[in-house]
Amino acid sequence: MANHSQQEYTPSSLPLYSASECIAWLTVFGMEAVAMVTLNALTIIVYLKERSLRKRSMYLVINQAVADMLVAGCVIIGCSRLGSKCKFWTSINSSNLPSVIVINVWSFLFPIASVTNLAAISLERIHATFRPFKHRLIKKNMFGAAVAADWIIAGLCSAIGAFWPFHQKLSRSLFAFYLTFLLFCLLIILVCYLSIAIKINYGNQPHHHGATSRERKLTKTLFIVTVVSLLLTLPIIIFWILRSVSSHSFTAISLQTRFRLYYSFSFIFCANSLFNPVCYAFRIPEFRKALFSFLRCRFQPQPPQILTLKKM
Repeated sequence: MANHSQQEYTPSSLPLYSASECIAWLTVFGMEAVAMVTLNALTIIVYLKERSLRKRSMYLVINQAVADMLVAGCVIIGCSRLGSKCKFWTSINSSNLPSVIVINVWSFLFPIASVTNLAAISLERIHATFRPFKHRLIKKNMFGAAVAADWIIAGLCSAIGAFWPFHQKLSRSLFAFYLTFLLFCLLIILVCYLSIAIKINYGNQPHHHGATSRERKLTKTLFIVTVVSLLLTLPIIIFWILRSVSSHSFTAISLQTRFRLYYSFSFIFCANSLFNPVCYAFRIPEFRKALFSFLRCRFQPQPPQILTLKKM
């Protein structure tokens, strides 16, 4: 997940950087964007191709991979803005409002969709832990509704990007709401997994039951993904909050330092979208088996076809 939002340093406030530093940042983020698209696209293909992985509980996981893959667009937007400041190319004309609005909405939409989906996964896991029998009776359309709700909520929160070119004061208020909603999602995730941890450690659950054992392992896997996501997300959120609340203290820091802090935290934020597919490959045996099978079929050299005289 990465959000090169309008709260980043705009071209008018960025310092002049050396060409080598600009190229280094562009290269790092470019490689990260390619890796994000490749790994998450591969994850989506494996889940859709392998029938045994298309379970109800995996719908939100597939949705997470879609959101993480599209977050790469935010990284590309950030690279475009940085490159224009470094005079490598010209920036988008601010008078072209449709393009500006689309870019702004994109910058807010997919990061918030990723975090909201993590909150939905935590709620789904707590229901599976505390109400396992009722959870197995949930129909598929309920999971589809959860995915739709995730994108609707993310779309409403990303409306800040549409207002930004027209009303700066209103946009700042909406951005404060954006950060508040992010923190609310993180609070939901924290409370859910703390409750799950207490239930697993101190509750009376049948450890020998096969379905229960699989649910417990999936819960632990998603817990690891979520904890890592929290650790990678908090630095940039704290940076935004401190910059919004205590702007005077930021003026004491040099622009070069602020630049390096912002893009370092943004790079860490982007790493969310890289960790998820790797964790699935190591923690979910069915996914790992399907992934290796897909890669073998994809890259295994095909035997040459020999045409017989009858076929000719």
